[in-house]
Amino acid sequence: MPFEDDVTLGIIFVNIILTVILFIIYARNYKTIGSKMVLGLLFFSAAFLVENILNFYFYNSLIAQGFLSFTTFILAVSTLELIGLLVLLYVTWK
Repeated sequence: MPFEDDVTLGIIFVNIILTVILFIIYARNYKTIGSKMVLGLLFFSAAFLVENILNFYFYNSLIAQGFLSFTTFILAVSTLELIGLLVLLYVTWK
């Protein structure tokens, strides 16, 4: 497995962890506040978590089958997601 694939899988895994953290924060906030906005954020984070888990699984499948033409694209998209999640976690935490 090339180094770029390891980096991509690592970034996707970090995205999963960050999404789990956001889900936990939103679940606690919903329990405390109970607003529709927080409920929406809770559902958003759950859907995004499923997306990231599927992304990890399918990217592993592509690597196993030898489809390497998507590597750069998936690395770029996963990196943008990582930046977005970090910003969202920062503003949520504050």
